[in-house]
Amino acid sequence: MRAVSYAEFGGPEVLHVAADLPVPEPGPGQVRVRVTASVVLYLDNLAAESDW
Repeated sequence: MRAVSYAEFGGPEVLHVAADLPVPEPGPGQVRVRVTASVVLYLDNLAAESDW
């Protein structure tokens, strides 16, 4: 599984793709959903760029 994460505040240059993460297994009463595309909201960008 791939995910994009950041360890410090800043612009797009601080984002990195974290490869080889284990695929989470659903627990009782849960389902796993395959996501093929996702959206990054403006608020997400603000949170990554500021340390509020």
